Amino acid sequence: MAAQASTRVEADPLALLRPCATIVRARRGQQFSLASVQDEVVTIVRSGLLVLRAALPDNRRQVLTLLFPRDIFRPSFAPPLPGVSLRAVAASEVWHMPSSTFVALVNSDSDLRRFLNRQLAEQQSRANLHIAGLGNLNGEERVASFLIELSLRFGSACSDGISFQIPLTRIDIADYLALNADTLSRIMSRFKARGIVLQKGRGRALVPDAKALRDLSPLANALVALQGTAVSKQKASLWLLAET
Repeated sequence: MAAQASTRVEADPLALLRPCATIVRARRGQQFSLASVQDEVVTIVRSGLLVLRAALPDNRRQVLTLLFPRDIFRPSFAPPLPGVSLRAVAASEVWHMPSSTFVALVNSDSDLRRFLNRQLAEQQSRANLHIAGLGNLNGEERVASFLIELSLRFGSACSDGISFQIPLTRIDIADYLALNADTLSRIMSRFKARGIVLQKGRGRALVPDAKALRDLSPLANALVALQGTAVSKQKASLWLLAET
């Protein structure tokens, strides 16, 4: 039985949590409550994309973080800013469970505990990398890095290059990258004019030349290195090939 449980965790490290989770299939735009309760609710993203937003002074908004599949979130992770909200920006599946249940399950299985420690470390590394990008990269470099990260998460190889979904709105992307929305539009127009990124229908993009986009991002190597889970290895290899 122990060997079977270990095999299940290796195939899908979060599978042991499913029997105790409330499964929510969220529509795009659906918001999740961050209200304080005695037993905090843990959110596990299984598919889709969630964003954590906050309202800043002078009616400014800021997208604080992106939550991808396998990411874990609890309300105590959010900063004490006004108007903090957690919202699905694409059709998503999330699992909810009380914190006490989550902690008990994690403590009962060493394989699951190791995976979750690695997962939370990866999320922190991504957050640190994003902060470094906002503080040190110019607009084009930020946009290139963002596109690489999305392609690593949602992309697939095709005959014309790498195709991937962009589920966020222009305003959300601009907020996340600390850019003016018009500035973002100009950067994307330049990328399209140079053939670096092409629009393929509503909410989809195509990168014909991965190396050209990779060369625009000083964080490209770090972004690829962070895609260490089994579900991302094949996608990361698309960008590793772009080094040559």
